[in-house]
Order: sequence, then C-alpha cells, then structure tokens
Amino acid sequence: MIFLVCVFKSIFKTLLVSLCIMNHYFISFFLLLPLFSLAQGVDSTLVRLQKEVKLAQTDSIKINALLALAEVQYDRDFSMTEQLVDEALQLIYAANEKPNQQQLAKAYVVKGVINRREANHAEALDYYFKAKEIYESENDSLHVSDVYHNMAMVYRHQDAHDKAISLYKKSIKIKEPFKDTHGIAAGYNMMGVSYRQSKKLDSALICYKEAKSLFITINSNDDVQRVNNNLGALYRELGNINEAIKLGFENVKYAKKHNRAYSLCTAYYNISNIYKRTKEFDKSLIYADSSLYIANREKFRERIAKAYLRKSYLFAQIGNYKGAYNNYRMFNRHSDSIFNIENVKKIQALELNYKFNQEKLADSLAFAQEKREVALLAEAEKSKKWLYFILFIITAVGAIIIAMQVRRNYKSKASIIAEKLEKEKAQKELLDQKIIVKEEEIKRLVADNTMRLNFKEELLNQLKKELAEKKPEELRASLTSLTKELKSQIGTEGKLTSLQHKISDINQGFDTKLLKLYPQLTKTEREVCALLRLNLSIKEIMTIRNASQDAIKSVRYRIRKKLGLSAKEELEQFIQSL
Repeated sequence: MIFLVCVFKSIFKTLLVSLCIMNHYFISFFLLLPLFSLAQGVDSTLVRLQKEVKLAQTDSIKINALLALAEVQYDRDFSMTEQLVDEALQLIYAANEKPNQQQLAKAYVVKGVINRREANHAEALDYYFKAKEIYESENDSLHVSDVYHNMAMVYRHQDAHDKAISLYKKSIKIKEPFKDTHGIAAGYNMMGVSYRQSKKLDSALICYKEAKSLFITINSNDDVQRVNNNLGALYRELGNINEAIKLGFENVKYAKKHNRAYSLCTAYYNISNIYKRTKEFDKSLIYADSSLYIANREKFRERIAKAYLRKSYLFAQIGNYKGAYNNYRMFNRHSDSIFNIENVKKIQALELNYKFNQEKLADSLAFAQEKREVALLAEAEKSKKWLYFILFIITAVGAIIIAMQVRRNYKSKASIIAEKLEKEKAQKELLDQKIIVKEEEIKRLVADNTMRLNFKEELLNQLKKELAEKKPEELRASLTSLTKELKSQIGTEGKLTSLQHKISDINQGFDTKLLKLYPQLTKTEREVCALLRLNLSIKEIMTIRNASQDAIKSVRYRIRKKLGLSAKEELEQFIQSL
C-alpha cells in the first residue's frame, strides 16, 4: 500500500523517469553483450568430458563422465547440468544389478546443488540427506563432509547462519586429517559468507583470508576469484568502497573470461550493492538489471528474487514508484516460493524425518548388535564348556601320569634304599666279622703277653735265687740260659707292638667321633675308651698300658664322670653303643 500511495503522488514525474529507464536499458544492453559469446571460451576440460560421454563404452564409464560434466557446467550452462544428471540417474536406475552407490550418491549431490541454486531448498536438502545416508553406510567420511558443506549452504540461504556455521566447522574438522586443502578452503570461504551476513565482519575477514591463502597454495585461481567476490561484499560492508569496486570489476572480468554464469550474476549484483551504498542509484539499477537477466536465463530463483527486491528499492529512490511497486510484486512472487512458511515446514519435516530414520537405523543396528553379541556370548559359553572339559581331561591325564611317575620314582628310590641298606648291612656284617677275628687275635696276644709277663716274673725270681746261691762258674751257664729266655721275651714284645697297630685299625674313626662328642676327654682317656670298646678287662688294659690297677680304675672313674653316666649304667656297654 505504501508503494501505491507513492505512485499516485509522483505521476507528474513519470516522463522524466521513463527517460532514465530508457537510458538504463541501453547501457544494460552493452553490459550483457559478452554473455552472447560465453560458448567461445569453452576450456579443454569441458571438451574432454563431452568427448568421454560420447565415446563411453560402458554405462558405468558414461555415468561418471556425465556427472563430472554436470559439475563443470554449474557455472557455464546451468540448464545443461540438470539434463546431464537426469541422464546419469536414468542409467543408474536402469542397471540390472544393484545401482552403484557411489555414483548414485554423487548424482544426489549434483541434484541438490541444482535445486539449491534454483532455491528449491527443501528438495535440495532431501537429496543431500539421501547422499549422506549412502556415504555413511559406506564409511566414506570425506564425502560426508562434502555433504555437510552443501547442507550448510542451504541453511545459509535460509538465513539460518548459526546452523550453517556449525555444519561448515563439522565439514572442515572431518577434512583436516585427509589434508583436503581445497575442501577446507571452500569451507572457510562459505563460513565467511555466513559470518558476513550475520554481521560478524571480523570473523568473516579471518575466514576469507584463510580461504584465499589456502587456495593460493594449491594454485586454484577460480576459487581465489570466488573469495575475492566475497571480499568485495565484505569491503562494502566495512566502508572500503574503492577496494570493493576494484574487486567487483575484477570479478566481472574473470567471470566473463571463464564463462562463469553464476559468478557473473553474483558479481553484477555485488557491484549494484556498492553503487547503492554510494547512492549512485542509476548505476546500481544497471547492474541489478544485468544480474536479473542472467538469473532469469539460468533460473537462479534466489538471485531473481534478490534482483527484483533491489530494483524495487532503487526505483523508489529515483522516484519511479510504479516501477518500484511492480518489482516488489515480482519479488513477493518469487520470494514466497523460496521463503514461505510451507517451505520452512517442509525443510523441518525433512530434518525430523531424517532424524527419525537415523534413530530407527541406530535402534535397528543396536538391536542387531545386541543380537549378535548374545549369539557371540552363547557361542563363547559353549566354547568355554568344551574348553573346560578338555582342560579337565588334560588335567586328569596329567595327574595320572604324574601319579604313575611319582609311584615309579618312589619304587625306584625304595629299591635303591633297600639295596643300599643291604650293602651297608653286608658291609657291617663283614666289618663285625673282621672285628671278631681281630678281637680273638688280640685276646690271644693279650693272653700270650700275660703268660710272658708271668714268665718274666718267674725268670726274675729264679735269677735272683740262682745268682745268690751259685758260684761264678755256674753263673755263666745260668746267664746263657737267661739270655735265651730274654730273646724269647723280645719276640713277645714285638707281638705287643703288632697288637697296638691292630687296636688302631679297629678303632679307626672312633677316636675322631669320641673327640667330637666329648671334647673334654684327654688322649689317655680316649685310648682307654678304645680298649674298653674291644671288651678288654682291667688286667688286660693294665698289661697293654703298662700301668697299675689303681691308675686304670682312676681313668675309668674320670671317663664315667665326663660322659655323665649314672651308677646303673655300664661304661663298656655305653662305649660300645657309640
């Protein structure tokens, strides 16, 4: 209604404004002349892909070539892009076997881009969600990040900048481990647009600079120019008009040179914005009209709506309120199809449906996982039972083998011990026999020695008697007889020496043992103990030791005391038991 009032108030200005409009269209005609020669700059990539489509020998090769060609045609011939991707989809669906999921997902992404540029945002999101599901099912995280980027651009066009920025960041984070420099730079570039449109200009400038730096490192001139396009809009917001104008015309020149229809449409619109800010409304109207021409031809619906809105504002500023009203009506007609409530509801329904499907898929996967885990647990329990049974058998067999081995070792040791005892018993018996023989021999020697002693006493008494009574002549004969008897006695003494050696042999080791057990015993006492061990009488010991009876008894007393024997214990028996 405001525009109608303005129109009635300014009827008298109509002729003057009509003249300005004629002038404006005349200038626009010359600005749009280069568009008629866009086909002349077709690059080698386009030619190569067109050739690949024609020469493709299999459907799979042709599908890949069609999709690649469709991507190249985004900025050159937008209507051709849709034809190419539709042809690719027909070939994918016509496959007898299961459609190639990677090709199908890529076709969905291309369809999403087409619908986004045509401002069919709900349809664009639908295609992106389908592509994302395929890439996620194949664990293709790099392509999932590309889908996040494209979804963010849809939300940006819906002015949902917070959601868009969140998706750009998620896309960049996924790409960083893959070192996808181009994808990361593109994310920063588009994130800068969202920051700029939400009036966070410092953040936008940081993003643009980061994007431009990354694109320069990989020599991507097309993308550097796209960043410059966005920088021009940012400089305009910052009030740096000269730099904004400079970048704006550089972008127009680059877009014309490389046949970029969408980029040229955007560049004209940005220049129109700059002249609007400087209040050069006639110039602003010229570039807005140029942007509208390309948008109508390529069916860039969002750009069409923005161009009509811009023209409505500019006509009002120059006093052409009728033109302003008509352009505003055109803006409403196009913007309603883009930004109406039904469209928003459709997008929200798509999001909810996708989340529901994701939750349903997650639940089914969780159920399948749980079922698989239960089966694995059952299998594990079954395996454990068999394992326990096998371990039990192995343990039982091992125990039997060990028991048999222990029993055999025990028998072997018992046999060895028995054999050793038998040998020791035989050795002891042999030793006892030797001792008995030696004891008998000693007794004979002792008895012989006793006899010799008695003989010496008798001889001594006889000698005394004869020496006292006989004459010298008789004395010589007696001495001769006595000499013979003494020689016999010497022989007996030799036998006594032999007796001492035999006693030492029999008591070999006994003296050491006695010294160890009773170190308080003297040498004489130990020697008497050795003779007592041979079961000799006191009289026999007296003869061997050449000692008196009292001396031997005194030694026996001292031995009993040091051995700690009671009056009831026999000394000889105790010594023989050692």
